[in-house]
Amino acid sequence: METEETQPEVGTTDTPAGTQQRLAALQARGHQLAERAQAERARHDSIDVLFEMADRDGEAGGGIIAGALSYRMFLWLLPLTLVSVAGLGVAADAAAQSPEEAARRLGVTGLVSNSVATAAEGPARWYALLVGVPILVWVTRSLLRALIVTHRLLWGDVRSAAPKPTLSATLRLLALLLGFSVVSGIASAVRAWSAAPGALVTLLTVVPYAALWLLITLRLPHRDADWKALVPGALVFGAGVEVLHLVGAYILAPYAITKQGTYGALGAAAALLLGLFLLSRIAVAGAVLNVTLWERRGARAPHG
Repeated sequence: METEETQPEVGTTDTPAGTQQRLAALQARGHQLAERAQAERARHDSIDVLFEMADRDGEAGGGIIAGALSYRMFLWLLPLTLVSVAGLGVAADAAAQSPEEAARRLGVTGLVSNSVATAAEGPARWYALLVGVPILVWVTRSLLRALIVTHRLLWGDVRSAAPKPTLSATLRLLALLLGFSVVSGIASAVRAWSAAPGALVTLLTVVPYAALWLLITLRLPHRDADWKALVPGALVFGAGVEVLHLVGAYILAPYAITKQGTYGALGAAAALLLGLFLLSRIAVAGAVLNVTLWERRGARAPHG
């Protein structure tokens, strides 16, 4: 009994010619999407703004800037943890609570709550407080310097009269950064009290987050732009922080805790660094949005 051998058809994906045709089709589809995006960019200002933001971010090296900024934030968290260890230990003893419960009441949730609460059970609380406070001020000054350089690069501000990381500016930045923890603690307390008001507070938390970041960016290089030109970036940062907080609390932190037995401290550090990098990316995106809108507004203004 003779059997017929089936030959692969020419032009299918099982042959080199079929693979080339598929790649050519994908390239043609990509060119069509690019042409369509350029056409939409000419018709809609919002799409044109996104293209300008992408170009500016790529020219300035936004990813590299965000990586350097996240590294500074990670170093800033180390002395902050020392101070939190001492504060939570003393607060837990005064309120007759466990350090983990005290951390959650202050708005420190997820993976950081477990780590800080575990360290707060140790005996060297006052030693951590005495050592942590001066180091925290010094590292905050380093973070302020990084923020100044970041905004100078993104805004193209090369003036010699740029803000300096003085002691008063460092303490002001530290107070504003701690304000984020205060707002987060109040929101966490309201969410724990009731679900319905907690959902409303979650949405309204964007406003104080944006206000705090606006106060920070007012002291950073922004050329001759007024405070109104910094509001869009502040709103983007506030909304991004709230989204990142929810993602970290309900996705990243539980996943890192479940994988802690497999990856150990490396898994916790990776989750923390990822969150800090995303936070830095949001800060860079807010600055890029501000300078893009400000330059477009200046280009459209009538020249006397």
